[in-house]
Amino acid sequence: MITFKIEKDGNEYHAWVPELPGCHTHGETIAEALANLKDAIQLYLEVLMEEEIANQVLEMDA
Repeated sequence: MITFKIEKDGNEYHAWVPELPGCHTHGETIAEALANLKDAIQLYLEVLMEEEIANQVLEMDA
């Protein structure tokens, strides 16, 4: 399960996923912060998958 947190940060909202280190974003509204967080999670997971594939290829070549 992935959880998310949103906090007021000045005039914006800061959103992040505690289970995904470095997966942070912000928005002017809660809705915008959530939409941005959805994109951030998708990008984060894509990078993880790419790194895993690269590691598997490197292991096969070793």
